[in-house]
Amino acid sequence: MDKELLKQIIIEWQEFSFPNLIERDYRIPLDSMKIITITGPRRSGKTSLIFLLIQRLLKKGIKKEQILFINFDDPRLMPFDAPGIENLMNGYRELYPENLNKINFIFFDEIQSVRDWEIAVRRLYDTKKFRIFLTGSSSKMLSREIATNLRGRAVNFEILPFSFKETLKAKGVKPNKNIAYSQKRFEIINILNSYFELGGFPEIILEKNNELKIRILKEYIETTFFRDLVERYNIKNQSLMRELIRYLVTNISSDFTLNAFFKWIKQTYPITKRTLINYVNYLEDINLFFFIRKYSVSLKQQVLAPRKTYIVDNGFRNAYGFKFSDDKGKVLENTVFLELKQKLIKNPLMELYYWKGYKKHVVDFVVKNGKDIECLIQACSDLSDFKTKEREIRALVEASRELNCDKLFIITLDYNGEEKINSQKIIYKAVWGWLIENAVKF
Repeated sequence: MDKELLKQIIIEWQEFSFPNLIERDYRIPLDSMKIITITGPRRSGKTSLIFLLIQRLLKKGIKKEQILFINFDDPRLMPFDAPGIENLMNGYRELYPENLNKINFIFFDEIQSVRDWEIAVRRLYDTKKFRIFLTGSSSKMLSREIATNLRGRAVNFEILPFSFKETLKAKGVKPNKNIAYSQKRFEIINILNSYFELGGFPEIILEKNNELKIRILKEYIETTFFRDLVERYNIKNQSLMRELIRYLVTNISSDFTLNAFFKWIKQTYPITKRTLINYVNYLEDINLFFFIRKYSVSLKQQVLAPRKTYIVDNGFRNAYGFKFSDDKGKVLENTVFLELKQKLIKNPLMELYYWKGYKKHVVDFVVKNGKDIECLIQACSDLSDFKTKEREIRALVEASRELNCDKLFIITLDYNGEEKINSQKIIYKAVWGWLIENAVKF
């Protein structure tokens, strides 16, 4: 790679003006001796998060000349390899020799585009002269691969599309403690309905045209996930993978039993169960889908029981799933899951399960923090039907006794309140308020 071109790209970065950015709810250290890696789906805001980190450095008095940002998706840098990074750093040193004895900051965006990147990054790290930050798309670089390639030198932070609170920031809405009594709550509810339907990818939140939003989401599925998936894992039966993705998108917030799906799909596609297992694992690896296990003290039961399926963004259900009803109950539950997932990412001691008793009663979420069961959560869109409400409460009370947990929540679309059932208090929270207030803290 021509060094003069690399110097040109470095200088372009020094002249770069930051766009308006939405503050994200992630606390990423700037002074760690470890390599900081940031992974997540394409278009989830990794580059913007890097810019926010750089702005924090500038506010701390770090000169921009001490910061090197390179996006390896730049077509001028393709193809790029480990020796190319060494050439890049030589160009940087020649441009700014006064920084040689200072700690400098390196931000390499979409590092997975560089062949043998880990060799060059390890060498830079071993000089002890740089704070290193890397991003990679989860469909092309997994966190466990980072751990293997960097051999204990890195700490990974996973990011997702916008949470609902971040969505409100992007819309310029600032809730206050009295929002429940304000006319502003109706604007928030309207934004929530859009979040249910179209999700939280930053580009979608900022786009005005709803038809275009759907087109963008379809393109995300096709390029960001499907094509990357096929290339990464050399998927042979692409039609089967499409059917599996469509099935899971359509059936979010539901049990997924691999054996049952295999019996159904093998009538159309001649596949082995091992192939299907691999395909499901690939979808989980790239964080398109999340599968949570049944809570049990027996690991064997956790493995054998059906898992519940959730998707990384609500918008994909509208853009790619087979819709036969609005089914706000499933979308509500997926939204609650995504909020809990955001908390799980930030708290390494937190674990998430569902619970099912011997009477077949189900609690949607068991939140475990360290050794303790922190709380039990149901997501229910409509409590107006007496039988539905009774079923949700009965499951919570039964699980509460078995798991010795007295923090019981039912997240609803629009109802707030409290109720005592046999001395056990159940708190009802409207989902928009719960998402804003962080009613359940960990």
